[in-house]
This record gives sequence, structure tokens and C-alpha cells, in this order.
Amino acid sequence: KMLSSALKAVGVPAREVGSPCWNTAEFQGLAVDNPNVSACWAGGVSKGPSGGKFLNDHTWVEYWDNVAQNWRFTDIASSSSAEQTWFCGSYTTGGGCACSSNAGKAMRDHGIYATTWSSAGDSEEMNGGRVLDVNQDLVLSSGEAVSPMPWASRLRSPNGRLLKNVGLRVVNRTDFYRCRPAAASAAVGVGADAGAAAAEAAALTLRGDVMELVESWLPSG
Repeated sequence: KMLSSALKAVGVPAREVGSPCWNTAEFQGLAVDNPNVSACWAGGVSKGPSGGKFLNDHTWVEYWDNVAQNWRFTDIASSSSAEQTWFCGSYTTGGGCACSSNAGKAMRDHGIYATTWSSAGDSEEMNGGRVLDVNQDLVLSSGEAVSPMPWASRLRSPNGRLLKNVGLRVVNRTDFYRCRPAAASAAVGVGADAGAAAAEAAALTLRGDVMELVESWLPSG
């Protein structure tokens, strides 16, 4: 939250993004086959305690690269470096995140979503995916309507109204992050040396990108 707010404060478009329920451990698979998935999205079993092991989620930051004209991502964890993170591995254009990573395993009922002020139906190209109205578009394979806020799924307004989906819209970023093995294999086919060189060049380019991006958006003088 602090990083995205800081970027926006200096004019860099930024947003929080994350997975409400990773496709890992006892939460793997579809909700229609695994009731733990539903509990994961709700932050705990119905009428039971919230939190604990049921919060199998994570959020990070995406920011708009005005030069590349697309959304990039970073994580504040000290183990992360630009688009090489603990939850993604080394991201590659076309191949997505590493297939063994949490983000690489994204699928139905384990999607990745970014917050947005855009309206449902707005440009997918600019937003980086389909804009969903949480009140009607976010439904698990079990038919259960859910909210991308598992940690606050039971919050209510002073008049008792659930806040989990009131006026909330998100961008579906699942396809951006999920592993695409065919594309990844094709990239490997260019040769290990070439692949390593490309990865190193990408890492060097991305390192410090956030600060350079901030500077590029600041007015001159």
C-alpha cells in the first residue's frame, strides 16, 4: 500500500495486485471439488475463526511503464528484485511466471486481480485484462460469489451491510502471471547461452526501474 501510494503521489500510475487464494497446499484445485478453496476466499470456515492458515494470499504492486507502455510489477520483499520475486520466480514475456511458483499456478478459483477505478467493460488493453464488477462477475466454480478481500470478507458498514463487494472492481491479471509452458519451452529453444544473456539483460534493465520511472514522471527543473 505504501509503495503504490508513493508512486501515485508523484504521478506514476500504480495499483495493488494479488491473489486472494493461492493454488497451493490444501487449497489446490477447484472450489467445486475442494471446500477448502471456499474457506480460503472467505478468510476462514463459516461461523468459525477468521485468518490463520486460511489466509493463503499475497499482494504486491504494479506500476505503469510509460516507455514500454505496459504494466510492470515489483514486490517489497527483500528477496525480490524487480520482476524476479519469491511468488513468481523469473518472469518472462510470453511465458509468464515459473510453472512451479505460486503465481505460475494461477487458474480458475485462484486468479490474480488488480484494483482499479475503471468501469466494467473498459479497455482490456489499457487495463491489462478484463475489468470485473466484483458484485456480479467474481464467482467460484462452485457457484459461490466471492470477494478478493479474504482478510476482510466479514466487515460490515454501520448499518450492517457487507462491504466485501460494494462498488468494487478489479482487473483480471491471471493470464499475465500464469505459467504458459509452450511459450516458455519455445524461449528455451533459442539456446541456454542466449536465454541466460537475455535474462541477465532483462534483470539489469529492470533493476532500479521504479526509481528511474519516478524520475521520468517528475517535472523537469
